[in-house]
This record gives sequence, C-alpha cells and structure tokens, in this order.
Amino acid sequence: MQIRVASISVIVSVGLLGGWSTPARAQAQPAPKPAPAPAGNPPAPAPAPPQNVQQSSQQSMDSAVSTSFDYLFNRTPAQGSAAKEIFTANKAAQDKAIAQDVLGIGFTMNGDQRLRFEKFLAMTEVAPNRLQEYADGSDRVLVLLKERKPFDAWKELSALSEYRDVDGGLSWELANRVESIWNADRTTVTLQRDNAQLRKEIDRANRTADMMAEDLRRADIDYQRQLRNIKPNNAGNNARPTTSGTGASWVNDNSALNVTPASMGNLQGRMQITEEYMASLQAKAKIMKNELKGEKLWDQAKEDFAKYITALYKIGRYRHVLIAADFYRRIFDEGDYPVATAEQVNRSLEVAQSVAVAVDVFNNKLADEEIASATYQLQKAFMTSEFHPALLGLGREKKRKVEAFNRSLGRMQNLIEARDFGGLELQLGEMKKIAPDFDETKGLALVNAIKLRCQLSLGKARIAVQQGDLPAAMQEFQVAAETWPGNPDLKDKALSFFDSQDLKTQALAELDRLVIEGNYRGLFERQLAFAPAIKDDQQRQDQLRTALEKVRDAEMAIEKANVMRARGDVYGAWETIELAVKNFPADVKLNTLRGELAGEAAEFVSAINKAKNASAREDWGYSLTWYAIAQRYYPASQVANDEIAKISKKILEKSAL
Repeated sequence: MQIRVASISVIVSVGLLGGWSTPARAQAQPAPKPAPAPAGNPPAPAPAPPQNVQQSSQQSMDSAVSTSFDYLFNRTPAQGSAAKEIFTANKAAQDKAIAQDVLGIGFTMNGDQRLRFEKFLAMTEVAPNRLQEYADGSDRVLVLLKERKPFDAWKELSALSEYRDVDGGLSWELANRVESIWNADRTTVTLQRDNAQLRKEIDRANRTADMMAEDLRRADIDYQRQLRNIKPNNAGNNARPTTSGTGASWVNDNSALNVTPASMGNLQGRMQITEEYMASLQAKAKIMKNELKGEKLWDQAKEDFAKYITALYKIGRYRHVLIAADFYRRIFDEGDYPVATAEQVNRSLEVAQSVAVAVDVFNNKLADEEIASATYQLQKAFMTSEFHPALLGLGREKKRKVEAFNRSLGRMQNLIEARDFGGLELQLGEMKKIAPDFDETKGLALVNAIKLRCQLSLGKARIAVQQGDLPAAMQEFQVAAETWPGNPDLKDKALSFFDSQDLKTQALAELDRLVIEGNYRGLFERQLAFAPAIKDDQQRQDQLRTALEKVRDAEMAIEKANVMRARGDVYGAWETIELAVKNFPADVKLNTLRGELAGEAAEFVSAINKAKNASAREDWGYSLTWYAIAQRYYPASQVANDEIAKISKKILEKSAL
C-alpha cells in the first residue's frame, strides 16, 4: 500500500500599516526620467539548440522530476537512508504548517520576533505621565523645527534622551548627528574665510602688477622720446642740435651713446610682474580647491544623514524618522526631502495611525472577552512598531490574558506536531475557557479525522490478517502508528494480533538466528516484526539497535557513494564504501558496490592495496611510496592521508632510536 502525503500550504498575507501622527505628509520630489538608450542594433540572439536535443533534454528532465516526486510523496523510504531523513524533515515541516492552519495562526512570527513579543508581554508598562511628557517634548521639537529654530529644537531633543524607557537613547544619538553636521558647516565657514583672504591677496597682486606695468610703459615712452631727439651727421656717429647766433647747427655728442633702452633697464620689474601674476594664479587654485572641499564635506554630510534616517526607519523608530527628516530640511535649507526620505516619512505617518487603531481595537476586543481577536490585533501592532507609546503604555493585567492565550496556543501547536491528538482534544476544551472566541472547528475536525483514519487502518489490518496477508497487516499497523502514535487502540490491537498469530516466539527465534549469522540486513528488513516481541528484552533490543545502525550507516555510505559516483568522483566513492566495509564486512550490497567501483578506480585501488600489503610486511618505505601515489590520484583520500601520517611518524620514531 502506498502512503500519499498531502502537502498543505499555509499562505499568510498581512498588511503592515501604521505610523506616528505628526504634521502633514511630505511630498517626495519626482524621480528624474531615465535617459533614452543610445541608438543601435540589438544584440543578436544566441543560437538555439536543435529541436531534437531540446525535446530529449526536456523529456529527460520531466522523467527525473516525475521519478523524484513519486519517490518522495508516494513511497515510504527505507529506514536509515538519507531519503528517510529528508522524508522525516518534510513531515515535520508539514505538521507545523498543519498546526498553524488548524489553530488559525494568521499572524506568524519568527523565532526572534516571538522572543521579543514574549519579553514585551512580561514587561511592566511605562507610566502614563512619562509617556505624555515624552510625547509633549517630541511635539515641541517638531514645532520648533517648523518655526525654523533648529538650535532650540536640538536642545529640546537632548532633553528627550533622559526618557530612556521610551526613547532608548536615540534622541541623544540624533542630537550628536546634528551637532556633527554643524561642525562640518563650521569647517565650511572657515574655508570660505580663507577664500576671502585669498581673494584679497589676488586683488593686491593685480594692483601691484598694474602699477608696475604702468611704470614700465612710461619708461618706454621716455626712451622713445629720447631716440627721436638724436640724429646722425657727417662729422661723427652722433650729433645733437645746438644754437649759435641766429641759426642752429649739429655738433658731435658722444654722450648719447650712454642712453640705455628702458626694456633692458627694467627687466627686473618685468620679472616682478610675472611673480605677482603667478601668485595670483596660485591663490585662485587654492580658492577652487577649498570650494571643492567645502562642497564635498556638505554633500557627504547630507548623504550620511539621509542614511541615518533610513537606519532609524529600518529599526522601527518612526517618531525619530519624522524628527530627523525635519532636521534635514532645516539644516540643509531644502524645501523637500529626498525621494527615499519622503517615502519613509509618509510610511512613518501611516504607522502611527495603524498602530493607534490596532491598540484601540485590542482594548475593545479585550473588554468584550474576545481574547483570540485581541491577541491578533496586538501582535499586528507590535510587529508594525514595537516602540510605539500606545504599546509601551499597555497595562500588565491586559497583557497577562494575551500571555495565557499564547501559552495555550503554543501547547496545542506542540501537541499537533507531536501527533498527540488525545492531548489536543483535551487542550481544545481548556482553550475555550481561556478564550471563548477561539474557533476550535478545525482542531476538532483534525482530531476526528485522525481517529477515523486510525480506525480504518486497524480495520484493514484485521482483514489482512484474516486473509493471511501479514505484510499488508504490518503496513497498516505502521500507518496507524505514524498517524497517531499514542492511540490507545493501537497497542491493544497490535498485541492481540501478535498473540493470535503466536508470532512472538517465532520472532524471537528468528531474531536470534539472524544475530548468530550476522545477517544485519535480515534484522533490518524485519524490524517491525521484532519490535513488539522484544519490548521487554533489553539485550535483544541492543542487538537489533546495533543491526539497524550498521545497516543505516551502510545505506548512507551507499547513497553518498552513488552521489559521488554521479559527480565523477569514483575514487571518493570507492573509498567511502571501503571505509563502510570495515564496519560491516559481510554486507552483500556494500561488497557488490565496492567491486563495481574498484573496476572504475583501478589505478587508485591498486595503489592502496599495494600500500596495505607493504604495511603488512612492515616495509614502511615501500608502503609510504604507494600511499603517496594514491594520494596523487586522489588528494582528498582519507585512507592515504591517515596512513601517510601514521607511517611517517613510525619512520621518524625509528630514525630517532
């Protein structure tokens, strides 16, 4: 008989809405349109494989998938195999999903969230006056920021950090962040002051250069004027005009030869102009460098502060998200938030409203003794914003009722996962006393379905016994045992079955014979028949347990070797079977597979065997050589590596002696 396992999928969809109530929602800046893609031909598609190859590959994949699902869901894997372990793990996950569906756990938490929620339920509430004082202080900070008084808001923010049971010290951290931005702003102011001084030096250098250029121009003009007053004559190389009597005449004047050009005499002045010009260029370069540095500092401060707002949002500190976002606008003097920050602000506002509504609904449900619905609302509010003041102010008495309901719910989930349906039926009755609104319909339906299934399985077993089909009867007993291990009818019917067939004596004799023969496979295959017969015999229980462990290890080794063989690692596959044979030398399946793998890994196996033979002769050098050769074939070899270490140690000890 095949046992079909129905897969139950529980899909939980919960919308987490909510936010703190503060000023109007922020308007996000519209995102820039993406630039058009450059024109060009699209890349040519890769050539498709031939159709017959695709069909063959698809058929092969479909066949493999079909076989895998048939094996996992329609067949019972052998005990001790890796497939059995996977089957058991899937069964546990399935039982957990069934438990959540039956109990109506629509708002699931992971392990860490559940621990935090349980801690929250056990905490003493925060005094209402402290919550009100903290809320008033937060509102004052937002009002001061709206009035463009960031420094006063900063001082008020520092005072909020004293409410550590509500604030958690985040206001102090936010105040430090704001202060660090102001420090960066002071650095920018210093750079601007330096630039102003540099501009003054540039103006001075320009004026000095202009004055020096004017002096040089005048000197050149004087020089040109002197040249126009000097003319040549026949009497000499130089002559100058003179007057005697009534007329003018030219006379020799060699003193004109001593006139020096202004461009030669004022070379030093021209060099000074160049120096002033270079100083002006250097000052301009420093100004540009300082401006870039200031812009970089400011842009980095904006980026870091936006990331800090995101960090506050991710940890659920939505009130601080709103405060930090308003500080962002005031410090950086921007009308709108960045797009991401605007979304976080809007989401934080929604969280405030959602949590406030959920807590109000929780109080109303609790007052009407609707504990199950109230718990759902409280869990929803906690998962949305666990630091909301409305949650922190909930009284301990109210949370005790939720605590008792969750405790009972967890106990029922454990009973379902342990398949203790008798205990589940009793616990369902207790739950109605704790939470009258709890819907036990699915729970009772599950209990009744399990009872009916067990009755059908035991009835089929009885019919199989009457027909002489003992394997079918044993399979039905196994189905009944897996369905409800604690079923009181199962033990009575099973004992009656074994007594009526007088199988106990036969089973004990068969078990002893198989133990003497060392036939562990036979013990493994008939374990269900032996188990009831040896329930009070500790010695035989130990013998059966030893056999099951050996077969389990052998099956695991075979599956591991087959996986390695499929990956092409025949050396590792052979070594896996070789190590397993040491523990179970008489097993036919292991020895058969070892023989097959020995042919595929002949060179590696030959090297190992030669090394073993040499070790038996205590020819350590020859043995070490062959183990090294085997290690070269398969570097990950456990046998080769272990033996090399042992032989090397022996050789070193012998050399020392």
